[in-house]
Amino acid sequence: MTDARLVFDASLFRSMIRELARRGAGRRESGAFLLTARDHPADCLPQPVTAIAYYDDLDPGCLTGAITFRADGYTALAARCRRDRLRVVGDIHTHPSARVVQSRTDAANPMVALDGHVALIAPRFASGVTDPTALGVHVRENGGWSSSFGPQSAALVRIREHGRHRLQRALLHHLAAGWKRLRRNT
Repeated sequence: MTDARLVFDASLFRSMIRELARRGAGRRESGAFLLTARDHPADCLPQPVTAIAYYDDLDPGCLTGAITFRADGYTALAARCRRDRLRVVGDIHTHPSARVVQSRTDAANPMVALDGHVALIAPRFASGVTDPTALGVHVRENGGWSSSFGPQSAALVRIREHGRHRLQRALLHHLAAGWKRLRRNT
């Protein structure tokens, strides 16, 4: 399994991580469903994540330290998906430690138990996460899970920079390299 499964615009990924950290407040797990346009073909990978539905917006009492998502939350998710012509392609939740492996509870009680579903886990309540290499990426296959970490996570979950941001980063990298050369020569 090496093909990318999900792709995020960089700004959406960064804002999602910041929001998960804010909602968890450094003391409890938080999470969200990852959504794409309903008319994007399910077999056309990678699936673009175009919207986020936070668990506690759908089920306000679900962040109990862990996550206790109830049926009313799924009803609210279905209503949002119908209204906005979206569908679920994955989910993300946070863990308190650096471990991003699925717990037995995570594996036995997935938010969506369909093959192809992508479950992401962010470490340390999402604090300090800057790119997908920090995430655990768990893909539902044949009723079980295939898990990836580090560079393999980044191969499965891609971040798309907008042209202007790519140019800005390249320029900053170039300027930093020139500054280092200049300091070495003086």
